[in-house]
Amino acid sequence: MHYSIFIPDSLLYEDTSLRDKTIKLGMIARACAIFKVERIYIYTDEAGKHEDDFKLMKLILEYIEAPQYLRKKLFPIHQGLKEAGLLPPLRTPHHKSWIPLKELKVGDVREGVIFRKGGSLWADLGLDSPIKFIGSAYEGERITCVIEQTEPYPTCRRAKSVEVKEYWGYRVLRVGSLGKVLKSGFSGLKIITSRLGRPINDHFEEIKSAIKSSSNVTLIFGSPKRGVYDILKDENLRPEDVGDFVINFVPSQGTATIRTEEAVFIVLSVINFINLVSQNIPSKV
Repeated sequence: MHYSIFIPDSLLYEDTSLRDKTIKLGMIARACAIFKVERIYIYTDEAGKHEDDFKLMKLILEYIEAPQYLRKKLFPIHQGLKEAGLLPPLRTPHHKSWIPLKELKVGDVREGVIFRKGGSLWADLGLDSPIKFIGSAYEGERITCVIEQTEPYPTCRRAKSVEVKEYWGYRVLRVGSLGKVLKSGFSGLKIITSRLGRPINDHFEEIKSAIKSSSNVTLIFGSPKRGVYDILKDENLRPEDVGDFVINFVPSQGTATIRTEEAVFIVLSVINFINLVSQNIPSKV
Protein backbone atom coordinates (compact mmCIF):
# COMPACT_ATOMS: atom_id res chain seq x y z
CA MET A 1 0.00 0.00 0.00
CA HIS A 2 1.24 3.48 -0.93
CA TYR A 3 0.04 6.32 1.30
CA SER A 4 -0.06 10.04 0.50
CA ILE A 5 -1.50 12.95 2.44
CA PHE A 6 -2.73 16.42 1.45
CA ILE A 7 -2.28 19.24 3.95
CA PRO A 8 -2.94 22.96 3.34
CA ASP A 9 -0.34 25.72 3.31
CA SER A 10 -2.52 27.35 6.01
CA LEU A 11 -1.62 24.55 8.43
CA LEU A 12 0.38 26.94 10.65
CA TYR A 13 -2.31 29.65 10.70
CA GLU A 14 -2.87 29.50 14.46
CA ASP A 15 0.78 29.17 15.49
CA THR A 16 2.52 32.44 16.30
CA SER A 17 6.01 31.23 17.27
CA LEU A 18 8.62 29.32 15.30
CA ARG A 19 8.84 26.93 18.24
CA ASP A 20 5.16 25.96 17.98
CA LYS A 21 5.35 25.66 14.20
CA THR A 22 8.41 23.43 14.42
CA ILE A 23 6.80 21.13 17.02
CA LYS A 24 3.63 20.79 14.91
CA LEU A 25 5.57 19.90 11.77
CA GLY A 26 7.68 17.43 13.74
CA MET A 27 4.50 15.64 14.83
CA ILE A 28 3.26 15.40 11.25
CA ALA A 29 6.63 14.13 10.04
CA ARG A 30 6.64 11.45 12.76
CA ALA A 31 3.13 10.34 11.83
CA CYS A 32 4.09 10.09 8.17
CA ALA A 33 7.24 8.12 9.00
CA ILE A 34 5.45 5.71 11.36
CA PHE A 35 2.80 4.85 8.77
CA LYS A 36 5.14 4.94 5.74
CA VAL A 37 3.64 7.90 3.91
CA GLU A 38 5.52 8.42 0.64
CA ARG A 39 4.16 11.79 -0.50
CA ILE A 40 3.18 14.91 1.42
CA TYR A 41 1.28 17.27 -0.87
CA ILE A 42 0.96 20.85 0.33
CA TYR A 43 -2.01 22.44 -1.39
CA THR A 44 -2.92 26.11 -1.71
CA ASP A 45 -5.53 27.56 0.63
CA GLU A 46 -6.46 31.21 -0.02
CA ALA A 47 -3.95 31.85 -2.81
CA GLY A 48 -1.01 34.02 -1.82
CA LYS A 49 -1.89 34.37 1.87
CA HIS A 50 0.35 31.65 3.31
CA GLU A 51 3.45 31.67 1.12
CA ASP A 52 5.89 32.22 4.00
CA ASP A 53 4.36 29.38 6.00
CA PHE A 54 4.49 27.11 2.96
CA LYS A 55 8.23 27.75 2.60
CA LEU A 56 8.74 26.98 6.29
CA MET A 57 6.64 23.81 6.06
CA LYS A 58 8.63 22.52 3.11
CA LEU A 59 11.95 23.44 4.71
CA ILE A 60 11.29 21.72 8.05
CA LEU A 61 9.54 18.65 6.61
CA GLU A 62 12.41 18.08 4.19
CA TYR A 63 15.03 18.77 6.86
CA ILE A 64 13.67 16.18 9.30
CA GLU A 65 13.29 13.61 6.49
CA ALA A 66 16.97 13.92 5.49
CA PRO A 67 19.47 11.61 7.24
CA GLN A 68 21.29 13.44 10.01
CA TYR A 69 24.70 12.97 8.39
CA LEU A 70 23.58 14.85 5.27
CA ARG A 71 21.75 17.79 6.82
CA LYS A 72 24.67 20.22 7.04
CA LYS A 73 25.47 19.58 3.38
CA LEU A 74 21.90 19.88 2.14
CA PHE A 75 20.65 22.73 4.33
CA PRO A 76 22.64 25.93 4.82
CA ILE A 77 22.11 27.93 8.00
CA HIS A 78 18.54 29.24 7.92
CA GLN A 79 16.44 31.21 10.40
CA GLY A 80 13.58 28.74 9.87
CA LEU A 81 15.70 25.94 11.35
CA LYS A 82 16.50 27.84 14.55
CA GLU A 83 14.30 25.48 16.59
CA ALA A 84 15.29 22.31 14.71
CA GLY A 85 16.64 20.84 17.94
CA LEU A 86 13.01 20.28 18.97
CA LEU A 87 12.38 17.94 16.06
CA PRO A 88 12.07 14.25 16.98
CA PRO A 89 14.31 11.71 15.21
CA LEU A 90 12.44 9.73 12.55
CA ARG A 91 14.64 6.62 12.83
CA THR A 92 13.45 5.36 9.45
CA PRO A 93 15.48 2.73 7.51
CA HIS A 94 17.20 5.36 5.35
CA HIS A 95 18.55 7.15 8.43
CA LYS A 96 21.53 4.85 8.59
CA SER A 97 24.03 4.87 11.40
CA TRP A 98 27.75 5.30 10.86
CA ILE A 99 29.75 2.17 10.01
CA PRO A 100 33.42 1.78 9.04
CA LEU A 101 34.16 1.11 5.39
CA LYS A 102 35.36 -2.41 6.17
CA GLU A 103 31.82 -3.38 7.20
CA LEU A 104 30.30 -2.15 3.94
CA LYS A 105 28.70 -4.88 1.79
CA VAL A 106 27.85 -5.09 -1.89
CA GLY A 107 24.16 -4.23 -2.27
CA ASP A 108 23.99 -1.96 0.79
CA VAL A 109 21.78 1.07 0.14
CA ARG A 110 22.48 4.47 1.68
CA GLU A 111 21.54 8.09 1.04
CA GLY A 112 24.35 10.28 -0.18
CA VAL A 113 25.30 13.70 -1.50
CA ILE A 114 27.40 13.99 -4.64
CA PHE A 115 30.51 16.15 -4.95
CA ARG A 116 33.34 16.41 -7.44
CA LYS A 117 36.99 15.84 -6.60
CA GLY A 118 39.88 15.51 -9.03
CA GLY A 119 37.62 15.26 -12.06
CA SER A 120 35.58 12.38 -10.59
CA LEU A 121 32.26 12.18 -8.81
CA TRP A 122 32.18 11.03 -5.20
CA ALA A 123 29.36 10.30 -2.77
CA ASP A 124 29.31 11.23 0.90
CA LEU A 125 27.35 8.36 2.43
CA GLY A 126 28.00 9.20 6.06
CA LEU A 127 30.97 6.82 6.33
CA ASP A 128 34.54 7.42 7.43
CA SER A 129 35.47 8.48 3.87
CA PRO A 130 33.60 9.23 0.63
CA ILE A 131 33.05 6.60 -2.06
CA LYS A 132 33.61 6.93 -5.79
CA PHE A 133 30.32 7.36 -7.63
CA ILE A 134 29.81 5.63 -10.98
CA GLY A 135 27.31 7.26 -13.31
CA SER A 136 25.93 10.72 -13.99
CA ALA A 137 24.87 13.21 -11.32
CA TYR A 138 25.31 16.84 -10.44
CA GLU A 139 27.23 18.32 -7.55
CA GLY A 140 25.13 18.71 -4.44
CA GLU A 141 22.52 16.22 -5.61
CA ARG A 142 21.01 13.93 -3.01
CA ILE A 143 20.98 10.38 -4.34
CA THR A 144 19.97 6.97 -3.07
CA CYS A 145 23.12 4.92 -3.71
CA VAL A 146 23.78 1.19 -3.81
CA ILE A 147 27.24 -0.22 -3.14
CA GLU A 148 28.46 -1.85 -6.34
CA GLN A 149 31.81 -3.20 -5.15
CA THR A 150 33.98 -3.15 -2.04
CA GLU A 151 37.25 -4.49 -3.47
CA PRO A 152 39.82 -3.36 -4.46
CA TYR A 153 38.10 -0.11 -3.48
CA PRO A 154 34.43 0.68 -2.85
CA THR A 155 32.23 2.23 -5.54
CA CYS A 156 28.54 3.08 -5.65
CA ARG A 157 25.91 3.99 -8.22
CA ARG A 158 22.37 5.32 -8.30
CA ALA A 159 20.02 2.72 -6.85
CA LYS A 160 17.09 1.41 -8.86
CA SER A 161 13.69 1.52 -7.22
CA VAL A 162 13.53 -2.29 -7.01
CA GLU A 163 16.74 -2.28 -4.97
CA VAL A 164 15.17 -0.17 -2.21
CA LYS A 165 13.16 -2.77 -0.31
CA GLU A 166 12.37 -0.75 2.84
CA TYR A 167 10.41 2.41 3.57
CA TRP A 168 12.65 5.21 2.34
CA GLY A 169 11.05 8.39 3.60
CA TYR A 170 8.66 10.83 1.97
CA ARG A 171 8.79 13.59 -0.62
CA VAL A 172 7.26 17.03 -0.10
CA LEU A 173 5.47 18.41 -3.15
CA ARG A 174 3.76 21.75 -3.77
CA VAL A 175 0.44 21.65 -5.61
CA GLY A 176 -2.23 24.20 -6.45
CA SER A 177 -5.79 24.47 -5.21
CA LEU A 178 -7.24 21.30 -3.74
CA GLY A 179 -10.21 20.90 -6.05
CA LYS A 180 -8.22 21.54 -9.20
CA VAL A 181 -5.58 18.97 -8.26
CA LEU A 182 -8.03 16.25 -7.24
CA LYS A 183 -10.15 16.77 -10.37
CA SER A 184 -7.14 16.65 -12.69
CA GLY A 185 -7.06 12.85 -12.74
CA PHE A 186 -5.22 12.31 -9.46
CA SER A 187 -5.09 8.53 -9.21
CA GLY A 188 -5.85 6.19 -6.35
CA LEU A 189 -8.42 6.06 -3.58
CA LYS A 190 -9.13 9.55 -2.22
CA ILE A 191 -10.49 9.83 1.32
CA ILE A 192 -11.40 13.29 2.59
CA THR A 193 -11.46 13.77 6.35
CA SER A 194 -14.12 15.99 7.85
CA ARG A 195 -16.23 16.28 10.96
CA LEU A 196 -19.14 16.72 8.55
CA GLY A 197 -18.42 13.44 6.81
CA ARG A 198 -20.04 10.05 7.26
CA PRO A 199 -19.10 8.22 10.50
CA ILE A 200 -16.29 5.72 10.00
CA ASN A 201 -18.12 3.03 11.98
CA ASP A 202 -21.11 3.15 9.61
CA HIS A 203 -18.97 2.61 6.51
CA PHE A 204 -16.12 0.43 7.77
CA GLU A 205 -16.83 -2.51 5.46
CA GLU A 206 -17.30 -0.27 2.44
CA ILE A 207 -13.97 1.44 3.03
CA LYS A 208 -12.25 -1.88 3.75
CA SER A 209 -13.43 -3.22 0.39
CA ALA A 210 -12.23 -0.09 -1.41
CA ILE A 211 -8.81 -0.22 0.26
CA LYS A 212 -8.43 -3.92 -0.54
CA SER A 213 -8.83 -3.20 -4.26
CA SER A 214 -6.51 -0.18 -4.29
CA SER A 215 -2.74 0.15 -4.12
CA ASN A 216 -2.70 3.92 -3.48
CA VAL A 217 -4.58 5.72 -0.71
CA THR A 218 -4.59 9.51 -0.45
CA LEU A 219 -5.87 11.22 2.69
CA ILE A 220 -6.97 14.86 2.55
CA PHE A 221 -6.97 17.17 5.57
CA GLY A 222 -8.28 20.67 6.19
CA SER A 223 -6.69 23.53 8.10
CA PRO A 224 -7.06 24.89 11.65
CA LYS A 225 -8.98 27.82 10.15
CA ARG A 226 -11.22 26.04 7.65
CA GLY A 227 -12.34 22.50 7.00
CA VAL A 228 -12.26 20.84 3.59
CA TYR A 229 -15.91 21.81 2.92
CA ASP A 230 -15.08 25.50 3.30
CA ILE A 231 -11.83 25.24 1.37
CA LEU A 232 -13.50 23.55 -1.60
CA LYS A 233 -16.37 26.04 -1.52
CA ASP A 234 -13.91 28.62 -2.92
CA GLU A 235 -13.89 26.50 -6.11
CA ASN A 236 -17.64 25.91 -6.07
CA LEU A 237 -17.04 22.27 -5.21
CA ARG A 238 -18.08 19.88 -2.48
CA PRO A 239 -15.85 17.12 -1.05
CA GLU A 240 -18.20 14.57 -2.62
CA ASP A 241 -17.30 16.01 -6.04
CA VAL A 242 -13.60 15.23 -5.76
CA GLY A 243 -13.23 12.41 -3.20
CA ASP A 244 -14.27 8.77 -3.08
CA PHE A 245 -15.21 9.00 0.60
CA VAL A 246 -15.83 11.87 3.00
CA ILE A 247 -15.36 10.41 6.47
CA ASN A 248 -15.57 11.54 10.08
CA PHE A 249 -12.88 9.41 11.75
CA VAL A 250 -13.83 10.48 15.30
CA PRO A 251 -17.63 10.63 15.28
CA SER A 252 -17.93 10.84 19.08
CA GLN A 253 -15.05 13.21 19.76
CA GLY A 254 -14.90 14.74 23.21
CA THR A 255 -13.27 18.01 22.15
CA ALA A 256 -14.68 20.92 20.17
CA THR A 257 -12.00 20.51 17.52
CA ILE A 258 -9.27 18.10 16.48
CA ARG A 259 -6.01 19.67 15.40
CA THR A 260 -4.67 18.75 11.98
CA GLU A 261 -1.55 17.12 13.41
CA GLU A 262 -3.78 15.04 15.70
CA ALA A 263 -6.05 14.14 12.80
CA VAL A 264 -3.08 12.93 10.75
CA PHE A 265 -2.13 10.46 13.50
CA ILE A 266 -5.71 9.32 14.04
CA VAL A 267 -6.61 8.84 10.39
CA LEU A 268 -3.37 7.09 9.44
CA SER A 269 -3.80 4.74 12.41
CA VAL A 270 -7.33 3.79 11.36
CA ILE A 271 -6.49 3.42 7.66
CA ASN A 272 -3.41 1.33 8.46
CA PHE A 273 -5.55 -0.97 10.62
CA ILE A 274 -8.19 -1.30 7.90
CA ASN A 275 -5.49 -2.12 5.36
CA LEU A 276 -4.04 -4.85 7.59
CA VAL A 277 -7.49 -6.36 8.11
CA SER A 278 -8.46 -6.14 4.43
CA GLN A 279 -5.25 -7.79 3.24
CA ASN A 280 -5.05 -10.33 6.08
CA ILE A 281 -1.49 -9.14 6.71
CA PRO A 282 0.05 -10.87 9.76
CA SER A 283 1.55 -8.68 12.44
CA LYS A 284 5.31 -8.63 12.98
CA VAL A 285 6.67 -8.99 16.50
